[in-house]
Amino acid sequence: MNANNFIIHQQASQYQWSGDCFLSIKSFYNGSAKYRVQQREYTVNENNYLILNDCTKYNLTIDNISPIESFCVFFTPEFVCQIVSELNSSEEQLLDFSIKRAEGIKLLERNYQHGGEVSKILSHGRRASVRTISEMEKEEFYFTLLNAILFQNSDALKVIDRLTSKKKSTKEEIYRRLLYAKDFIDSNYSENLTLKKISQVAMLSENHLLRNFSQIFEISPFQYITQLKVTEARRQIIETNKSITEIVTSLGYSSLSNFSYYFKNTVGLSPVALRKKGDT
Repeated sequence: MNANNFIIHQQASQYQWSGDCFLSIKSFYNGSAKYRVQQREYTVNENNYLILNDCTKYNLTIDNISPIESFCVFFTPEFVCQIVSELNSSEEQLLDFSIKRAEGIKLLERNYQHGGEVSKILSHGRRASVRTISEMEKEEFYFTLLNAILFQNSDALKVIDRLTSKKKSTKEEIYRRLLYAKDFIDSNYSENLTLKKISQVAMLSENHLLRNFSQIFEISPFQYITQLKVTEARRQIIETNKSITEIVTSLGYSSLSNFSYYFKNTVGLSPVALRKKGDT
C-alpha cells in the first residue's frame, strides 16, 4: 500500500512555493533551501534534512547562483496510519490481522543532522531515483524510510526526561517548542538575535525558554549561538581569504576584541593566530 506516496527529485536555482502537503522529509544538496513555517525558519542543506507533518503550511524558497538538487519524499495519511497502526499492535494482533487502527502521528518538526539509518535510506533512494526502478523496490523504500523516521522520532523523545515537568504530554510540547527555537537559531545565528526574539519563536517566556533549553541541550542559547559562530568563523579563516574583520562582521559582531575572546576560549588560539598557523 504505497499508492500516492511520491518523490520530488529535481534541480533548480530559483524557486518559491507556498502551501501544505503530506508528512514529508526534505533534503537538498549543493546548496540550501529556506523553509518558513509560521514564525519558524529552517535552512536545509547537504548537512541536514527537515521533517514536516501532514497539513503543515509552509513557504519554500530556493535562491542560489547555481542549481541545487532537491530530494523530498511525501507519505500519504493512509500510508502513515497503516504503519503507525502496525507499530502500535502486538505480534498476535498482527498475525490475526486484528490491528488496532491509529489516527496517524504528529512527528517532531525539526532539522536533523545527516547520519544514521534515515540518512542511509534517504541516500539509497536518492541514488535509485535517477534510474528506472521496479514498483517493489519503490514500495520497500517507502516502508523502510517511514519506519526509520518513526523509530528516530521515538528515540528523540527520550531526551524529554531531562525536563522537570511531570506530565508526558507537557514535556513533549515543551520539547517541540525548544526545537523550534534551536532550528531558528541554526538558520539565523549570524543575525543580532535576542532572547526575546527566540522566545517568541518558541512561544515560551524568556525565563521558561532559558531554563528548559539548558536542561535539554545542556548549553544556554547564548552559548549555543557563540558555538555556531565560532565554528563558522574557524571554517572561513581556514578555507577562505576573507579578512578576519570581514568574517567577524558577517557573523554579527561589532567588536573584534569581543569575538576574539570567545574564539580563543573555544579554539585555544586567537583568530589571527589561527590564520597565521594556516599560512605556514
